[in-house]
Amino acid sequence: MPIRKFLLAIFSLFISLLVQRWMNGEWYEFVSVFLFIYFLSVFIDSVGNEYNINQITVLLAIFQLLLMPIAMYRFYNNDERTLLYIYQMMVDEEQYFSFVIPAFIAMVFGISLPLMKTKRKSELIINSINTTKQFLKGKSTVGVTLFGTGLAASVVGVFLPAEFQYIGYLFSKLLFIGIFYIYFSEIKYKNLYLIIGFVILISQSLIQGMFGDLVYTLLLGFLLILLGVKISLNKKYFYAIIGIIFVLLIQSIKGEYRDVAWNRTGINTQETTSTGYFFSLIIDKISNPSQSFDKDGLFPFVIRFNQGMLQARVMDYVPQYQPYENGRTIYQSIISTFVPRFLWPDKPVAGGKWNIEHFTGLVLQGYSMNIGPFGESYGNFGPKGGVYFMFFYGLFFNIAITLLLLAAKKRPTIILWFPILFLNAIQVETDILMTVNSTIKNCLFMAFCFWAANRFLRIKL
Repeated sequence: MPIRKFLLAIFSLFISLLVQRWMNGEWYEFVSVFLFIYFLSVFIDSVGNEYNINQITVLLAIFQLLLMPIAMYRFYNNDERTLLYIYQMMVDEEQYFSFVIPAFIAMVFGISLPLMKTKRKSELIINSINTTKQFLKGKSTVGVTLFGTGLAASVVGVFLPAEFQYIGYLFSKLLFIGIFYIYFSEIKYKNLYLIIGFVILISQSLIQGMFGDLVYTLLLGFLLILLGVKISLNKKYFYAIIGIIFVLLIQSIKGEYRDVAWNRTGINTQETTSTGYFFSLIIDKISNPSQSFDKDGLFPFVIRFNQGMLQARVMDYVPQYQPYENGRTIYQSIISTFVPRFLWPDKPVAGGKWNIEHFTGLVLQGYSMNIGPFGESYGNFGPKGGVYFMFFYGLFFNIAITLLLLAAKKRPTIILWFPILFLNAIQVETDILMTVNSTIKNCLFMAFCFWAANRFLRIKL
């Protein structure tokens, strides 16, 4: 272990011991706090030097499957609101954490398995950025072309039939790919394009009432832009705190905002637009922070981010009411990536509705949930097999990133596509069909764009 990570581990251990003593916590609480502090410290320390996309998955898994369940067990599991909306953890702490912690550690081993030397991996990433800057000298029109194509697709995509919606979605993401090309080129007014891209991204989120793409695109984009930039540790932690506050604000107002954006209720719609209401909610939360950070104020936040609630439901339902699938749903997810729907009309559909009903018995109406890869691994292979599977799940993305970095030696601009290639894959609340399927399809889409741009536009991406 490099000396820097060793020191971070010692620091994390010290803080965890203090928290453990203060909380008088159980073993799983100590382990969860240690893992969170350590991996968060490593991630922040790596900003500017590495493009640790997989570490985002690790942090999300700790937060949503370890820390939030601890909050539920300690403060909310017997709360009348929890029982009313059936949000309680359905298995006891020992059973829950005895699976999730080993499964998480197995995933981390898969993600972190050294397929190449750490130093070489970092060099490949930084070299890709430096080579990309050289490649884009005098080629500012490349980014503008991608930007314009993505902008046009964003407009046209609204009118596409359902079977072509995902293709339109992929082309719309060229807008942000174009921004990255523009940023690393020598074009004038590049900051203007950044502003336009941000306005479009937040506008799409406001119209849809969905903020996942906003948060993850900004995060992956900023990490890419900061590659190779020397940043002091103080600034790294400052950026991290700002990002956390931003996510907390978005989450704290999301429910209220959706009532307006989706149902047009709660305000005088003749006098106030939903966008105006969004910013008024933001200002209100900033003006009255105490209302959001007491036990009642944090309840919606904990409920929203507690992926463990669904994980526990799977563990309670399978195999008592539904036998283990022994890999069937995962096998179908992988096969469905390569078989078009017109050849397989009943192939699995991403979104989680079927998985939720099949593995938990819940019937969803009017909203969306998903058991995520941890839930699906347990539902297929049980407590032991599920742990082994999570190792290979992490290994899959480790291999995918390694292969792309190796390919970037010949085509360095591949690094600019990473924020879109792994936009869905970094999440732990979407199913395996979505994470694996989207990663493979996004890579195929990138390859198609490289070929089409060269073949028809005589542009080398």
